[in-house]
Amino acid sequence: LKALGRSMVSGESFFITNAVGLSDGAEIALAPGSVGQIMELNVGEKQYRLNDKAFLASDSSVGYSMISQGLGKAVFGGTGGLFVMETKGQGQMLVNGYGDIIEMNLDGMAPLVVDNYHVVAWESTLSYQIKAASGMVGFTSGEGLVNEFNGVGKVFIQTRNAYGLYDLIKP
Repeated sequence: LKALGRSMVSGESFFITNAVGLSDGAEIALAPGSVGQIMELNVGEKQYRLNDKAFLASDSSVGYSMISQGLGKAVFGGTGGLFVMETKGQGQMLVNGYGDIIEMNLDGMAPLVVDNYHVVAWESTLSYQIKAASGMVGFTSGEGLVNEFNGVGKVFIQTRNAYGLYDLIKP
């Protein structure tokens, strides 16, 4: 039931595989569903919120909960629907992005504005709002919407987004 709830509210997969090495020095190979970079996050002192499809793997000591982000963010945001995944515990987590992942450091002096579809993860200490970039917003596509992050912490962004590729190859 937990997996069904996660899948319905966040867009994440219904299944999460638990893999364990059976001998000392055993290795487990994994790859994301999209072409791009994998980044390790050290969860513990810092906790993170993850965008849709960003979670790849984690130690068994790292967990997550689903955090409500409000109806306005869910309808217009493109960042997880009604809920986003927030880490808990302590250990290593792997996230993936389409293209490269760039770490942006906020010092609390100025907001960081990022297109919704380029956000991979952000420190849970940051506040964020979803806003129209300018002018009219495409209601069904989310076009023209941005995340504005405020506070002190890190935001991880991907250099590409799948919707951009789709727009390139559609007839």
